Amino acid sequence: MIVAINDRKPAMYRTIAIAALATALAGTTAALAADPVTPQEIITKVKQAAAYIATEGEAGLSLFDEADTDFVWKDSYVYVWDCAADKVAAHPVPTSRDLAISSLKDVTGKALGAPMCAAAERSGGGWVEYMWPKPIHKDGVDHLEYTGEPARKVTYMITVDGQPYQVGAGMYDDTLTIEQLDKLVAK
Repeated sequence: MIVAINDRKPAMYRTIAIAALATALAGTTAALAADPVTPQEIITKVKQAAAYIATEGEAGLSLFDEADTDFVWKDSYVYVWDCAADKVAAHPVPTSRDLAISSLKDVTGKALGAPMCAAAERSGGGWVEYMWPKPIHKDGVDHLEYTGEPARKVTYMITVDGQPYQVGAGMYDDTLTIEQLDKLVAK
């Protein structure tokens, strides 16, 4: 939508035009928020990332440290673990990089390392649920940051063929069960 504001018109008309523009933009923002990431998108992105890492190996990991890639979209992002080495190998949130997986816990104290590595080892991968802060991407910043607001997150993990890495991405959802999500992997 293009709105031209003629500054020769009385202030009232400029105010109406600005209000119309603000309403249009608010509708656009609401429409974007109404389009959350889907489980199928998560599965697809994680499999694409695993295929990329299978080909590129360690040299390809730096892509997953960036926020301005196809692997960061909507309110989700792909990250890479090395379960055998007990470390986060690549992550678009700098404070999550190089952490010991065995030390990771959600805000309720639930350990994340063992269940997520186990999910990655299952045939076709698997889903895990936990409470995690939502990410934000500030303008002009090349990485993500956490808001500090924890919400239920479900994450899909798989192991990369021929590499020591596991790849995951998640979504914030209060309705889908792990059983429902795991059925999508079987398809």
